Amino acid sequence: MGNYRPPDGIGEERLLFIRYSALGDVVRAIPVVATIKKTFPALHITWLLERPFDELIQGQPYVDDMLVWDRKLGLKGFWGLIQSIRRSNFTHLVSIQGTDRSAMIALLSGIKNRAGRHDWASFVYNLPREDISQILGRPVTIDRSRVYYKISDELKSFRNDLLCGISFPRIACIIGASKPVKRWPACNWAELAEMIVSMGGSPILIGHGEEEKNIAREIMSTLTNGVYKKILDLVGKLKLNEMAAIIDGCDAIIGGDTGPMHLALALKRPTIGIFGPTLPEQVGLSEINCKIMASCPLAGCQKWNCPNKCLSSIQPAEVFKALLRLCANTNYMSKTF
Repeated sequence: MGNYRPPDGIGEERLLFIRYSALGDVVRAIPVVATIKKTFPALHITWLLERPFDELIQGQPYVDDMLVWDRKLGLKGFWGLIQSIRRSNFTHLVSIQGTDRSAMIALLSGIKNRAGRHDWASFVYNLPREDISQILGRPVTIDRSRVYYKISDELKSFRNDLLCGISFPRIACIIGASKPVKRWPACNWAELAEMIVSMGGSPILIGHGEEEKNIAREIMSTLTNGVYKKILDLVGKLKLNEMAAIIDGCDAIIGGDTGPMHLALALKRPTIGIFGPTLPEQVGLSEINCKIMASCPLAGCQKWNCPNKCLSSIQPAEVFKALLRLCANTNYMSKTF
């Protein structure tokens, strides 16, 4: 452990936690931060995040403060971040980011006790580990059965107002992904939406960014008028914490390898995953209730320019059958369907 000294939980200790991106990774880091706070309630924890991930963590009870890094400011923003860190008198740094930038932040931070990992620059940490028991200096276990993410009463009220009049079961359709090859075709989403509506349910489209707005428009443009009126398109209309509240209020969530699916898992919602270029175990989504794999010999290739477009092989009827099976495991939805 070199000269690393774990927190002792008393005094004026301040910890900087680094996991600034991406959405799925930030979500998966929540139990780590919550467990640190539970172990040492007096420890002041500041979470370093990129925009817009601060939207998700704002107000969470295990975080005392956030340090928001605006990457759009470039080198000026980076040096401003370093100066803010050095002025904050942190006693400990814990990084589970593992990137070159996070190693550089640790190196320049001026923080005495630094824990983290990097493939070739672990020397910047005096505890080159991400093991929480070693970081805290005592046996600590993260309870993976717990829901750590907290939906505030304000967000629950927002959700209830927004979904008022939307029929059950409410099915969140997470239509996007970071790479085009990881996205299920819009025509398949539209056909699945028709099936959900025909059985009395309500599809809710969820996503972010201009590309996903375009996908939502394409989906909506192909629907019949009766179905169109029964779909709630929320793509690009929600902050991340609002999206979490909507997902928490849905009866099932369908999507591929994308950040909001990690939120669905963190909230212990029933999930159906659509996979091809990536496999669930490659991206931390192995706990999804129902996994539907593309019929491609190269499944899991992680080739972002692959011409096969293997997700097209997954038919809407197959996903709908999986939804029916998933619904049968819950009292309300089994009655509805």
